Amino acid sequence: MRQISPMQARRRGRNCPHDLVKLAKKYSPVLVKGFSTGNIAVVDKRSWLEVCDRKHRYGANLRAYYKEWKRYEGPKPGFWEWLDDESVEVDGVPRAKLESETVLYCDKAERQKFALTFRDGMLYTVADDVPVDTGDDGWIFVLRDGVLYGSEKVTTQVPRIHHTSLSGGECVQTAGMMVVSNGTLNIIYPHSGHYRPSENEVLVLLRFLEGHGIELEDVLVDVQRIQKVSRERSNNVKVKKLDNAHFWNGRMARDFLELKDFVWHSDLFVDLERCVAHIELQRHQHLAEAEQQRLMKALALPRTSSSECVCGDDDVDMLDDCGDMDAHPLAGCTLDVVDGPLYF
Repeated sequence: MRQISPMQARRRGRNCPHDLVKLAKKYSPVLVKGFSTGNIAVVDKRSWLEVCDRKHRYGANLRAYYKEWKRYEGPKPGFWEWLDDESVEVDGVPRAKLESETVLYCDKAERQKFALTFRDGMLYTVADDVPVDTGDDGWIFVLRDGVLYGSEKVTTQVPRIHHTSLSGGECVQTAGMMVVSNGTLNIIYPHSGHYRPSENEVLVLLRFLEGHGIELEDVLVDVQRIQKVSRERSNNVKVKKLDNAHFWNGRMARDFLELKDFVWHSDLFVDLERCVAHIELQRHQHLAEAEQQRLMKALALPRTSSSECVCGDDDVDMLDDCGDMDAHPLAGCTLDVVDGPLYF
């Protein structure tokens, strides 16, 4: 299996989600639903258990039980069969907590009550036709098939409402949080633990908003991830992302991302990688031929942007970065057996 350079690895997730989709397909068709129609954001691997669970129990609790199941050695039932044994309990996550904390998952019809629409540059609810007013805490949102869905995030009641509630765990175009006052969009936070929006997905959102009459200059966008702003620490603990926001106005953010996207598609990054590879080879001329061959392989360049996949060759295995993969994928959403590791 061909190795990839660190730069290629960083770029691969943004520009070639197909590897992740191939993997997700093995677990459940729900995880990849909508991908072929332009919804390219797949639920983060750490939430796959929650999506695939019939009861949609909260993912953090399921992961604790999954880790316990993985620690068992020797013959054992599949994860879901093991989990159905009510005598199974994990320290720190009592069985009652696991069973009581569930997440709402809406199908296509049910999510319509969360649909939003635009009129004269303002946001309205489709169900009641009233201006959206989120309060200072904001709402979570997903964009799917050109429709924006939004709701208050609910974590203290059952069922919980997360980003996957609005999408049913399916693929989306992008996700995040927004603060809206009497219909006026004020702030966008591209934050979602379930979808972890990339720069490309933030650009998709900004284009969408501008196309629906939103004046981006009047909207603040948190670009802390785009600008690689490290989170401050308090008592050696990272502060929350919302408390570490780094704002640009929406037009500045869009222009920056448009330029970066243009540079990417003009193959300037490929030229940079080629220069880096040349410099590295010059620095290591003293190495034995076998070591030089190994280095050249590690510095292998990606395809150009005109190729089918700009993030590397098709034989690059996504699992190189994610850990091992057992031989038993999920068999759709009936989920009688799951023996392969989900990621967290």
